[in-house]
Amino acid sequence: MQLEFKNKNFKIMQVADTQEGKKVSPDLLNLLNAAMEEEKPDLVVYSGDQIWNIASFKGNRNIVHDVLYKITEPAHSRGVPFTICFGNHDRQVGLSNEEQFEIYKTIPLFVGDSAENVDGCGNHVIEIKNGDEIVFLLYCIDSHTSLTIGYDHVHKNQIEWYRKTRDEYKEKTGRYIPSIVIQHIPVPEVDRLMLEVKRGTKGAVQGFRNRARKWYILDENKVNKGAFMKESPADPMENGGQFDAMAEKGDVKGIYFGHDHINSFNGNVRGIDVGYTQGAGFHIYGPGLDRGVRIIKLNEDGTFNTYDRRYRDLVGKKVKEKFRFALYQVMPTNVYEAFYRVLKFFGIAAVIAAIILVINYFK
Repeated sequence: MQLEFKNKNFKIMQVADTQEGKKVSPDLLNLLNAAMEEEKPDLVVYSGDQIWNIASFKGNRNIVHDVLYKITEPAHSRGVPFTICFGNHDRQVGLSNEEQFEIYKTIPLFVGDSAENVDGCGNHVIEIKNGDEIVFLLYCIDSHTSLTIGYDHVHKNQIEWYRKTRDEYKEKTGRYIPSIVIQHIPVPEVDRLMLEVKRGTKGAVQGFRNRARKWYILDENKVNKGAFMKESPADPMENGGQFDAMAEKGDVKGIYFGHDHINSFNGNVRGIDVGYTQGAGFHIYGPGLDRGVRIIKLNEDGTFNTYDRRYRDLVGKKVKEKFRFALYQVMPTNVYEAFYRVLKFFGIAAVIAAIILVINYFK
């Protein structure tokens, strides 16, 4: 299927972290349907962690198919093509990413591919044309999953596949093609949009794993208006050189990811717009009514702009699953946060117990 500009632009809608189980959230579907109606994208990219929770799926292919079909239905029911990346949770349903990729291929208007002899599954590039001219390329990258400690990074042979693909298009067209990259786990260079601050600074979030003793806020001079960062980036423990490779020739204009559900911001890092897309899912923790999607609007002249669309603006302030919505608003975002909450609880309890003992002693 050839993807082409319409009315001098081409809209990509990124959907991050739907993280569904056996029963798909009606609030998720309301968000996606409203975003489709308002924005009318030309392509939808589901950027990883579409599904999770092995207890719901137990490796049952039919259940996995039904859930993936329903999640992607807001796109294909409207005749809009879609593609995917994999995240760190998808494989937890009891089917491998490769098995899931075969399921996606049975769903109408799926335009994904998977490069051979490249680590991961679902690495592919999509041409976006204006007539016969390739105006943009879209790279979808498998950013892999968890290691024993922390997260993996994009592997060396994936980076070489990108370079080879980039250079082949240069040889064919005589120029480097402006490109967008979408993947699940962020690049470490996202930290260039952050400022380290003292603990207790208003709005500061605690660093994750290798930054666990530091606190951060967004640099307001570098990020978009309306940006928010409510948890520290859970980026790879090791920098594998992906960003450096993609900054070499000036072809990559934007790199967008999900993974950390309650972050939505973007800003320029060495000439590349680097950005988080907040989670869309309602059956997992998220940023309340600021759950949403990202729109990447490509222009015929090789420029683009990007913005998010949020549930509160698209659907309103009411949700159908009120109890679950409230529950996930207080859910810890990761095991570290849960651990610190437990420590804090017992610390407070210990202080209260000590005060009671002192009071009783002096009675």
